[in-house]
Amino acid sequence: MRRPRGRCNDRETPKNLSAHRRRAASCVPRALRSGAGARWLLSAVAAFSLWTAPLHAAEPAATRTVFDLPPQALEDALIQFSEQSGRQFVAIGDLRAAPRTPRVHGAMDDRDALRRLLAGSGFDFRVSEDGVVAIAPAAAPPRVPGPPRQPAPASTRTPVDMGKVQVTARRRSERSLDVPLAVTALRGAQLEAAGVMNVAQAIDSVAGASTVDVGGGFTQVQIRGVSSSLGGNDNGYYIDEIPFTGVTVPWHPDARAFDLDRVEVLRGPQGTLFGEGSMGGTVRILTHAPAFDGVALRATAGLSTVRGGGNGRSAKLMANLPLVVERLALRAVATDESLPGWVDDARDGRRDINTQHVRTGRLRLSALPTDRWRLDAAHWTYDSDAPGGGYAADDAMRTSYFYGRDVRWTTSNLVSTFEADASTLVYTHAQADLAQQQAGEILPGVAYASAIDIALRTDELRWSSTGRGALSWTLGAYRRHAARADVAAIGAVAPSRARQTNDGAAYFGDATLQLPMPDWSVNLGLRYFEDRVRGASLTTDAQTLLDETFHSWNPRLGVSWKPTADATVYASVAKGFRSGQLQPVTSVLLAQAAGIALPTKIDADRILTSEVGAKLLLHDRRVLLETAVFDSRWRDVPIRVPVTDVFNGLANSEGAHIRGAELGLTVQSRADTDFQLEAAWIDAAYIARVEGTTIVPGTPVYNIPRLTAGASAEHRYDVRNGLQLVTRAGLRYHSARRVSLTQGTPGDAIVWANARVGLESDAGWSLALYCDNLTNESGADDARNIRGMATRLRPLTVGVEFETRY
Repeated sequence: MRRPRGRCNDRETPKNLSAHRRRAASCVPRALRSGAGARWLLSAVAAFSLWTAPLHAAEPAATRTVFDLPPQALEDALIQFSEQSGRQFVAIGDLRAAPRTPRVHGAMDDRDALRRLLAGSGFDFRVSEDGVVAIAPAAAPPRVPGPPRQPAPASTRTPVDMGKVQVTARRRSERSLDVPLAVTALRGAQLEAAGVMNVAQAIDSVAGASTVDVGGGFTQVQIRGVSSSLGGNDNGYYIDEIPFTGVTVPWHPDARAFDLDRVEVLRGPQGTLFGEGSMGGTVRILTHAPAFDGVALRATAGLSTVRGGGNGRSAKLMANLPLVVERLALRAVATDESLPGWVDDARDGRRDINTQHVRTGRLRLSALPTDRWRLDAAHWTYDSDAPGGGYAADDAMRTSYFYGRDVRWTTSNLVSTFEADASTLVYTHAQADLAQQQAGEILPGVAYASAIDIALRTDELRWSSTGRGALSWTLGAYRRHAARADVAAIGAVAPSRARQTNDGAAYFGDATLQLPMPDWSVNLGLRYFEDRVRGASLTTDAQTLLDETFHSWNPRLGVSWKPTADATVYASVAKGFRSGQLQPVTSVLLAQAAGIALPTKIDADRILTSEVGAKLLLHDRRVLLETAVFDSRWRDVPIRVPVTDVFNGLANSEGAHIRGAELGLTVQSRADTDFQLEAAWIDAAYIARVEGTTIVPGTPVYNIPRLTAGASAEHRYDVRNGLQLVTRAGLRYHSARRVSLTQGTPGDAIVWANARVGLESDAGWSLALYCDNLTNESGADDARNIRGMATRLRPLTVGVEFETRY
């Protein structure tokens, strides 16, 4: 509802108003603030609207909606009301002068909710036959004119207003369009409708981001050219308020895409607000909060078959249970999936050995002790069994060696949120425990067994402003304790044990100030981080030790310009940081025997990124264009040094230079058709030779494709009242990933396509038939090792899925 300086904005007024009336209505709020003459103008325009508007016999039937609107500024409350109800608004008058709204919570008629929201505000409302809500001073509530028309069928989908999508990328709720950084918000319903199975596939649909799903519950994430197979997480990864910060390994655990609220992908260093490891960007997986009013049940079942492979099945369930009306509610989610295999054992002829069984569970309990205080407690469990290995195979989709993976992780968190008059105070406690056991062969005839346990505990306190004042800010403090313990045995080499602990603390602040030129604002952020790392790696006759404290100041500076309310142009400079780690003692001993010098520890690495970007809503808010160009200097990038065919050591390189460009386009041509396009060009290369490796100046960074692009479309057709035919299709491309872990040959350019056709009924059920990997792409998704093994996509898969809701 903020309007650009020096012009009128009619985007919030109904289309059926005449041009001069649209312009008059949109200009009145500014005129109201100018004095007595403006108040006369307001009265005249409102009276003219009332006099000329046709009267209607009745308003449309009331709609019952579950609302959750905290006390806040009236402008912000109306935006949230619009998002939760789907209503469109036109406003006359200075909403910013209205007092803070009361809390509106519960399942109620839209009009009852509006009456509560506007109580004591000095404003009133009127709803037209076409559903548009007009807000005006109580003395003159206008009617919004419009030609009589029949109510739309219940199955007609209301398109998402792209100008109202909210994100929490800066730890406070804001319009995505106003946030001066590259952030993509993917709604959970959008992901499920497209048949996305896990968060890795969701990340792949974002410009500048990609993943390698190696199977067995392990995913590698690349954002803006930042990718590494060692050290703590190089890209941030959060599930709700739980940060997954790997210790000595970048662990981005698999997360299934069922019943998620949204997935946010932030590109560029996020060291100020999200801390260490967010060098290329941050992925945030946000779950649905329980609804306090109304029982909801949802069940999904599916079957699939893979060309040349096995069969799969899935069962998923969600239950929302209000325990105390408007005060206590529980949401429970469970999934059980058998993912079909397709890789054959070249030695004994066994087929489809890489079947994977995944089971997850999630509980989230929400309580409202008072209208301003909210408590959320959540618990996740994940269990993956892949006894036949992951998705690695040769070009014939076979393997002659593999090791099975058994992955289990649990996470728990408690979030306390207090809404003050002009700010929000949040405390979070989170803990995560990850365990991975591997057993089999690491090379033909070479036995391998290992066990890894990572425990993480974090506490964070944040204080953020609310509303739309000239200054928006967030302050906070953070503490983390992480520990890793592992044991490994490879062939005849003596087993090794290692343990490392990281005790970190941080203090941070972020502020956005609107400049005297109202279309301009500046963003300043700073985080101080320190991390004490203590570790030991030992065998029966040798050890390596580390006891060091790493420090970092992570600043962020940005400036943004809003030429119109639906456009943002920004520029920023930001820093990211990651602590160092211990060198495994086995690598040191074998390197000494081979005459190779390795350091006993790995130094911290850091990145500095400059970025310029723009976000534009065009053509009656039906076209969203997002673009950015960036340049990054990544210093002291850790890399792997080959020691034997099995072992490698760790070392710091001088670094890498990364530059790139991103483009995202979303089009809503009509209420029943959507189209999306994304593309990115990334040139990420090491800047200096690393002795003992194949790395020379210009060598591409590990696992980074130079070009990625994707497109998707969705169309809905009313078969009859209450029943829709929905068709969806998607295409994804990435150029070859050229650099393997240590030694090998490049991967292949990959083209992956999918299609989905379904029936959706207003009675609460849907049936879908889908095909994944329509091109039966069988190339190497990442670079091949020296034996020709590489990660492969699941071959052409056909499946059916049925869902019912209550």
